[in-house]
Amino acid sequence: MTWELEGVGTASQSVEGVEDAARWLVDSTERSRRAVDTEWQWRRLMDSALRVREAMLDEGRRALERGTPWDSEYEGVKVRLSPRAA
Repeated sequence: MTWELEGVGTASQSVEGVEDAARWLVDSTERSRRAVDTEWQWRRLMDSALRVREAMLDEGRRALERGTPWDSEYEGVKVRLSPRAA
């Protein structure tokens, strides 16, 4: 999984499944609070992360089950899930 948070940065993490990826995204967004200038910007970023998380648990899971990568972007949050190499 690779994710980018606007104004914060980009990171990658190898995870076991979509649920773990969703947890990493939200946890990373929570930790980014100190890097964001204002409370409203952080709340917007967290709202975006939660929306991407919802799509990840649905569309992302289905894509990975088919063995295809999945991308999503919503207002400053970008995520890419890639299936593990066999």
